[in-house]
Amino acid sequence: MPFKFLPDVALADIAFEATSTTQSGLFEACAQALTDTMVDPTTLRATVTKELSLSADDSDRLLYDFLTELIIMKDVDSLLFGQFSVDVKSDGKSMTAEIKGEPIDRERHGLRNDVKAVTMHMFGIARDGPAWKATIVLDI
Repeated sequence: MPFKFLPDVALADIAFEATSTTQSGLFEACAQALTDTMVDPTTLRATVTKELSLSADDSDRLLYDFLTELIIMKDVDSLLFGQFSVDVKSDGKSMTAEIKGEPIDRERHGLRNDVKAVTMHMFGIARDGPAWKATIVLDI
């Protein structure tokens, strides 16, 4: 599993750590952890496809903006996504993504937590040997 929850980090929030050998894989793992926080991902189908293109001043802000965009689409468009294909450019300051999911169906989806935001508390991306690691705290 490319992410693990950190139960002792935040009492009123949910924290996780994600790892991957690439920045693109790290963004995908973080998106998967966000989805897993909100809904049982096995209940999601890929009936809606969206293309995202984002840029930021650095890779930390890029990841923050990507996860925030997923939360906004949940809140504004009532969409949840479970499949992510992310391409972070080599400068770490821009990305494209194809994301797949579907409208929220309260009868069928195993809804979990209503994530309100990504927090800056403990937020960050770092190299861990040959791998990339991110620590994220979500406000629920």
